[in-house]
Amino acid sequence: MSQAGYLFRLNAELGRRLNRMKKRAGAADRWGLARHADYLSGKQLESGGFPDREGEPDLYYTAFGLRGLALLGALDAGRATRAGAWLSEHLNAQATVVDLHALVEASLLVSLAGAPDPLSTAQPDWQDRLADLLQTFRTSDGGYGKVPYATSGSTYHSFLVALTHPLVGRTVPETASLLAFLSTRERPDGGWVEAPAMRKSGANPTAAALGLRQMLDSPLEPERLERTALFLDGLAGTDGGYRANGSIPLSDTLSSFTVAWSLDQQGLAQRVRARELAGYLAMVALPGGGFRAGVWDAGEDVEYTFYGLGLLALVHGTEDA
Repeated sequence: MSQAGYLFRLNAELGRRLNRMKKRAGAADRWGLARHADYLSGKQLESGGFPDREGEPDLYYTAFGLRGLALLGALDAGRATRAGAWLSEHLNAQATVVDLHALVEASLLVSLAGAPDPLSTAQPDWQDRLADLLQTFRTSDGGYGKVPYATSGSTYHSFLVALTHPLVGRTVPETASLLAFLSTRERPDGGWVEAPAMRKSGANPTAAALGLRQMLDSPLEPERLERTALFLDGLAGTDGGYRANGSIPLSDTLSSFTVAWSLDQQGLAQRVRARELAGYLAMVALPGGGFRAGVWDAGEDVEYTFYGLGLLALVHGTEDA
């Protein structure tokens, strides 16, 4: 898989499966997709952005709000134009890797929906400037950190930087050292960790490592992949989802999605606990639309709603579902 293909494949594949569910359900809409679309539409603020849990517009949550609407085929030009106007006001804001990626991805979604590109008003060499900025997050161990000039790399932020490069027409530099960095985050349990001091792997750094290896055309050997699959299998929770790590008793919607997506994309879709996940989704879906982070969560937001939609697609949107 090419570097540029990963994010497009994720969004396109989940959208295709949700569309298949729509066609199957017809007017009955037994999975509540229209309800979830209404929820996301209703979360867009007057300013055009989408809110965090405190109700403030936020780049990260705006990207997830737009991604969710796009998956459902509900991101029209009007909503995209409003979001684009808000994004245009944040082109020169101080940003983390997370915010930089969110800004670029959200701008791309706005453009694909037929609205003016928020980045069209940026300086002509903004792609070069952004690529140079991303390199300030490169760490001596070959990865990328959360902040510029960090002392050690982060598995998640390395994945995020690799996602961002192709969105601005650039390839990830020095991929051999990036893969070498990933090897330092592997653990004997079959997964990957986020930081060097960690000994037990987690769902999300493992998913990030697998995604990064896909982008860099470096798939795991079958025997090594089986160890990773066994690790991910072991994260299954009694509530039907998947847990962030083996020490946590309850599942969460993010980890459930990243585990299911990782297994699916590694050709191990049969290992996904579809029946149990269907039950988990029923517990975390809200009557008025949207999803919670877990059965323990009293709130909701557009990020976890995106993960809930992704899980719906993986569980109910396969050809034989």
